Amino acid sequence: MGVLLLNFTICRLLNRGIPKDGLKSTEDEYTQQWQSYDDERWIFLNGICVGKNWLQNNVDRLSRTFHRPIVGVHNKTSGVVFDIIQCLIQRSFLFATPDVRECYVLVKKALYQPGVKRVVLILHSQGGIEGGMIVDWLLNEVPQDLLQYLEIYTFGIIANHFNNPYRDVFVHTKQSRMMQNGEPTRRRHNRAISHIEHYANSNDFACRFGVLHFTKQLPTHPLQNRFMGKVFINPRPGHQLNQHYLDSMFPLDPTNRFARDPQPGDFMDLKVFIEGESPQGKPLQHDENYMVSARSKTKEDLRISTGETGDETAISNLSPVLPSTDGERWKGNSDISSPPPLCQLKTQDVSRLWQYRNGGRPV
Repeated sequence: MGVLLLNFTICRLLNRGIPKDGLKSTEDEYTQQWQSYDDERWIFLNGICVGKNWLQNNVDRLSRTFHRPIVGVHNKTSGVVFDIIQCLIQRSFLFATPDVRECYVLVKKALYQPGVKRVVLILHSQGGIEGGMIVDWLLNEVPQDLLQYLEIYTFGIIANHFNNPYRDVFVHTKQSRMMQNGEPTRRRHNRAISHIEHYANSNDFACRFGVLHFTKQLPTHPLQNRFMGKVFINPRPGHQLNQHYLDSMFPLDPTNRFARDPQPGDFMDLKVFIEGESPQGKPLQHDENYMVSARSKTKEDLRISTGETGDETAISNLSPVLPSTDGERWKGNSDISSPPPLCQLKTQDVSRLWQYRNGGRPV
């Protein structure tokens, strides 16, 4: 009883002081110089074992990386043991805690707000479980023409599903027919949510029970569990957002005010090639060195990971519901605006979130 009381007291001290409308990123003389995007709303939902100070550090780090004001919804900690128990309950029974409802309200209000054209939701760890539930609710209640403004980016999530259905039966049927014929679809966005990207460390123990596990095997039936979105896999350990994810994938310059350009060996500088044959001509293996199962043939749904040499990235062109087609579909006109062949691309070229750094704005 004494241990439980001590745990409750410590957690209460860590959790106090969060405003009801979320914790906002810090503003200073440098943030006032950033370009203003009044038609954007950025929301962050944290993972396990995070108090107020950690949440503030997270939103400030994200804000400095992307040069946007960010609102953090606090997923309160109850201690590491009870947080893990809560994760298991949430993931198994879709149990919605107060922070799930608060984040859902913020996202829904932003989508319905006149003039807002982009709502960016960033999730970490347990926040991915809660974000998956929020997406399910939004798909049930928000019109499709508003959902297209939503973009989701996750780091180290331990969710077991992430839904993103086609907008209508016609699009699904048409895309199925075109892909089976080996022809690309010209529709840029054919799913309810235009952009979903998942970032994971290959040796992140939590991810092995989440995004890395549930994207490894492709569903063979439409009723099976779905984990939709593009998956980026970084060959390193660690689960902390700032230290193990942002510092590795979105490093800052010495001033800590700008995201620096990729350097040789950085994750965003790794070369990209299609699964099946590496640049050296050696066939890729479906093992833990590559982890190259994919979620879709479109650019919006890929599984991307580093090869065993550490200097290249593999992309699979498989589909969760359709037979695979020739990798040549990436050349010429396609739903990704005719990019160059994948052998010339790098991770930064297929990462939409990377284009937001330092106030950038992808099309």
